[in-house]
Amino acid sequence: MGKKKHHFIFVDESGDPGALFKRDKNGNKIETGASLYYILTAICVDSDQLFLLENKIIEAKNKFGYKKEIKSTDISLKLYNKLLGILNDLNIKCFYRCVNKSIYKGKFSASGRRELHNVFDEYNLVKLVNITVRQCGQLGSEVIIDRAERRLLDGSFDNCDNYLKKRVNSKTIIRVKYITHVDSEYVNAMQMSDLVSGAIKDSYTGRNKDLKKIIKKSLLKKVY
Repeated sequence: MGKKKHHFIFVDESGDPGALFKRDKNGNKIETGASLYYILTAICVDSDQLFLLENKIIEAKNKFGYKKEIKSTDISLKLYNKLLGILNDLNIKCFYRCVNKSIYKGKFSASGRRELHNVFDEYNLVKLVNITVRQCGQLGSEVIIDRAERRLLDGSFDNCDNYLKKRVNSKTIIRVKYITHVDSEYVNAMQMSDLVSGAIKDSYTGRNKDLKKIIKKSLLKKVY
């Protein structure tokens, strides 16, 4: 028998988790400037896929002479197409959750609940990871999340991590064993999650509907 492969889930987002409006003392709505859509994307890879993914991303960047962190808002369209095509080449599954805040009826924050200081962000993050790890990952998967200060509480990510583990694990089934919060600048696979989120955002906003279509339908799953 071959060695059991370890599974990794890389999560990044596009947009921000803030409410579209706040109310003044008279109850009037005031626009906050927050994004209309909040999109979270998780790419699921095993250890072999991760090795190949890292190498193919570096090769593509070198071919186009691109040295910086990969950002969906910065790279050329040709490089964007090339990078998204890698997902098809390696048969990498992507799961995403897209929330239109104009029709969202829930809360954005939970005052007084320290374990859920940003309920909108953390609820959607956990829901995405929960579905992803059940459909794609294996027991003992590692989740790598783009580092965001809003998920920090008392100087650590423990509250966020414990909430996630509580939702996806049970006493006998440990779907997620490790959770790491990292700066995407140093993780190529994390940057790929950002690209997928950006392609989905451009599709919903109508800015570019073709990028999302590059990814095979069988590999791109929406989490409702």
